[in-house]
Formats: sequence, structure tokens, C-alpha cells
Amino acid sequence: MSGKFLDFIRSWQWGTEYFRVVRPRVVHLIGELHQMAQDIPDPVLREQALSSLQTKQFHCEGGGVFGGPSRDPHGYLLEFLVPYQSLCDYLDTVTDRGPSQDPDNLRELHQGLIDAITPLAPVRDYYRNHPHGEDGGYLASLVHRSQAALRHFPGYPAVQPAITRLVELYVDLQVYKHGPVPTRLDRLTTWFQKEADPENGLFWWEFAAATGSTLGIFALLTLALEKDPDDKQIETLFRLYFPWIGALHILLDYLIDQEEDREGGDLNFVTYYHSPEQATQRLQWIYHHIVREARNFPDAAFHRYVARGLLGFYLSDRKVHHELNRPACQLLATGGSVSIGVWLAAHVGRAP
Repeated sequence: MSGKFLDFIRSWQWGTEYFRVVRPRVVHLIGELHQMAQDIPDPVLREQALSSLQTKQFHCEGGGVFGGPSRDPHGYLLEFLVPYQSLCDYLDTVTDRGPSQDPDNLRELHQGLIDAITPLAPVRDYYRNHPHGEDGGYLASLVHRSQAALRHFPGYPAVQPAITRLVELYVDLQVYKHGPVPTRLDRLTTWFQKEADPENGLFWWEFAAATGSTLGIFALLTLALEKDPDDKQIETLFRLYFPWIGALHILLDYLIDQEEDREGGDLNFVTYYHSPEQATQRLQWIYHHIVREARNFPDAAFHRYVARGLLGFYLSDRKVHHELNRPACQLLATGGSVSIGVWLAAHVGRAP
């Protein structure tokens, strides 16, 4: 059998277990959080929490691919993934539409993400510098749930430094991109020059996009299901997901949100490309880099599936319009039959 055919068969198996097992479990866990969010006393925070759960549920669904039974038989990853990703989405909504762009406020709110991946870290007053704060313990509960789930990962101490690095970069991004508009671009480009590896050849907005992905966290946690994950394996997996898979992930997210962000006056990294053609070419370049680097992994087919699945999953969104435009068609074709298969499955699942 050819490698491509084997990839297709494995992708079909992962897709089947996703729709039969993972997605229903994610929906159930989101439902529990929805009930909690309805009890938030502050009407502004309650609306933002409910909105983030409703409009960004697909983030948990997409990340859930790492929690399939073939990779995580006990479903431990989903117990962490759903509260943690929901915490990310909630804070993004609070800061994106919030009344305060003060960097101290933004960093204090997002400290919850660092505490959530730090077992036994005390819960703080994350709203200390925020105009609203009566959330009935919602944010703290998401932190606690994330921390509690980590007890199922015996190898967590080995992957914690790499995960902490990803989370700290994620927090930096949220502070800089949601901060005061007049200084936003300078802060982002200065940060890029300080933190990025120039040998990667990424533009500043591609690096920034890569820091906005949580997929690297979930990939590293799958290694922590074993007691003593190999240090070299941790490092190589970290470097595959950051910046490459992370960049593809978030750039696709921004690609489909261009019209929405334009109407809302929000920053969108894809608009920094000179043209749609350049954006398409760069996304294809990033994708091909992922496919090449994935060859070094014993489970290379899965990581290729993640990259191909991202193309199909995001390009199936209604925001791409009812008909695929030329750049979207080119990107789908880049991922081949697996991307098209994911596109069809997701497209049907999202149909009204």
C-alpha cells in the first residue's frame, strides 16, 4: 500500500472516532460549562461567557482530535482541553469587547491561563484591574478544572516547561494585540524581534499567529500520558507545533474572519499580506514545511492529519461564503483528499 493510501485510511479511522466519541463528549462538557455561565451575576460577563461558549465551541471540537480513543483511551485530555480552551475563549471575548485596554488588566486576567497549567497554583483575583468582576467563580472554576485534570498525566512534569513557554507567549500576544491601538503595532513587532527565531523565515504576523494556537499544548499533553516522555521527543514535537502548525491554525482562523474583523475594527493578521495570492502562497509554504517536518515522527500520519484537517475544517466555515473562492480552493487542493474529506464532513455537520 502507498503511504498516501495508508494516510487516508488512518484519517478515516480518526475521523470516525472523532464524530462517534470525541465530539459528543465535547458537547456534553460544554453543556456543563454553559450551565455554570448562566449563573454569572454580572450581566456583561454572563453575556460574554455564554457568547464565547456558543460562538467558539468549534475551538474545543477541533482541538478534540487529540483526545480520540486511539490516542487517549481514557478521555483524560478532553477533561483538560474543554475547560482550558473555554477559558482561553472567554478571556479573548472579555478583552476583545471589554472596556479596558490597560496592559496590567489584560495581563492580570490572563494570569488565569498560567495558573491553569500550574498544579496547586492558588487562584487569584483576576479581575483586580477590570471594571467587572462578579462572575460567581466562573473563571476560577475553569482554572480549577484544568488543574484537576492534570493529575491524570504522569509525565506532566517533563512537558510542563514547554507548555509554560507556549502559554506565556499566548498571554503576551493577548496583552499586545488587545492593548492600546496607537502602540499596538510597535509592541507586536518589537516582541517579534525579541522572541522569534529569524531562521524560520516567518513574517512578524505569522509568528504572532503561531503564539495564538493552543494545539501545541494538547499535543504535548498526549506525550505526558506516559510516565517518562523522552526529552528529545518533547523538543521536536514542540518545534513542529510552534511555530508551524500553530501558524497554520491561527492564520486560517484569521483568514475566515476577515470580513467580521473588518466590520468590528479588529486586528486581523491576514490583512498584512500584500494580496490574497501572497496569503495563499505563504499558507501553502507553511503547510508543506509541516508535512516535511512530520516525517521525523513515529506517528507522522497523525500530525499530517492535523495539518490537513485544519485546512478542511476551517475552509468549511460559513464565513468562507456559500461557494469556495479561488484561494480557498487552492488551499483545499494543497491538503489533498484528506482535507477535502474533512471539508465535506464538517460542511455537512455545519449545514443548517
